Amino acid sequence: MKKMILVGFFILIFSNLVFAEEYIIAHGENPQGKAYFPYMGLVQKNDSGWQNDSIKNGVFEVAIGNGKLDIRFVDAAKRIKSSLADGGQVTILNKGENEISVLVHYPNTSIEVYTLYIDRDGNKRFILTQMRGGKNTMLTKASILTGSCDFIYFDKFSE
Repeated sequence: MKKMILVGFFILIFSNLVFAEEYIIAHGENPQGKAYFPYMGLVQKNDSGWQNDSIKNGVFEVAIGNGKLDIRFVDAAKRIKSSLADGGQVTILNKGENEISVLVHYPNTSIEVYTLYIDRDGNKRFILTQMRGGKNTMLTKASILTGSCDFIYFDKFSE
């Protein structure tokens, strides 16, 4: 238990040092939904088709720093990752008063669209659509996941 707390403390300090000039403008967690796995590559026939999908304990944040938008997330190995640092290109697709869609394109591997919105009941939510495929991808997959956001500062997203 002490080791976990110590590791968490170092991750927090490290992330604050690395991302010191960035501001978090949205935070989402617990994506759940459906994924489609085509019968190709590593996918066996009985594993192909539609399946329930989630990113267990999944967390992402939208950050802005030095005029650049970034999506940070915790990967399967529990490491903090930056879309920009991983070669992703982050772009705003559209922006409304209570909705915004952000595209992350990783050349030759995947496309992700994060749509952040406030629903009619005032709940902060997100929809994450992903398409993984291409020459640098071991597993082709399309998915749509949804979850809740702790906060979304729409006014902080650049035009």
